[in-house]
Amino acid sequence: MKNKEILKRREQIMNIVRTTGRLDTEDAVRLFRVSAETIRQDFLYLSQQGILKKVYGGAVICESDRIESLPVRESVNLSAKDRIAKKAMEYLPEGDCIIGMDSGSTVALLGAYASYRRDLLVVTNSHRILQIMTAGRNRLISLGGEFSQEEMAYYSGEFPQMLRQITLDVFFLGTSGVKGRNGVCTKNFQQSLLKNQLICQSNRNIVLADSSKFQTSSLIEVAPWSKLDLLITDEDIPEESREQLEQVIKVVIV
Repeated sequence: MKNKEILKRREQIMNIVRTTGRLDTEDAVRLFRVSAETIRQDFLYLSQQGILKKVYGGAVICESDRIESLPVRESVNLSAKDRIAKKAMEYLPEGDCIIGMDSGSTVALLGAYASYRRDLLVVTNSHRILQIMTAGRNRLISLGGEFSQEEMAYYSGEFPQMLRQITLDVFFLGTSGVKGRNGVCTKNFQQSLLKNQLICQSNRNIVLADSSKFQTSSLIEVAPWSKLDLLITDEDIPEESREQLEQVIKVVIV
């Protein structure tokens, strides 16, 4: 079976468990039309990643993996996220430039500060950033697609053809939990495809991640740290994580 199909099924399993709190093996077999052994392997993998807990007859949610909506997440670790966003402003190129902005809560704070510029062309799928920046004088390109209430962002099956000709000067992106992973992560397959496309089209990729992201894990690894240029995080990042990261990417602590 193709890796893409496996990832998609595991993402769907994760979303079901996150929503209902539990998924029985028998129900998963009927739903995905695969063998019980395949489902047990899915549960085992997701359990090893700390995303759910494998129990007799099925799987249940891990409390550490419970995801709140973006407006709620914006208030979590707000002080650290605010410091990270302010620091990120120092890495905005001067003068006219094209920047990509991800749909994460810390990147949304950066959007609030960047809205006072007048010389940016901002490419984003974030509804929150579009809301924030329409009051300013910067030019905006919305990637469009189906609206996700949880993420307050738009996703489509294909990357707009017109944007394939654009090279970003810098792409600011967030990440879901990265504990035990080798790069930036997400818990949504569509997010993964979009992030990866924008990373490939950017001259510089800067990750904004508060220290809590190093305490939890996520299903999908988008890109290795070595493919990215800079990580901005806060002083509470675990020392072991910081030392490992500094071997492959420049780390800025606020």
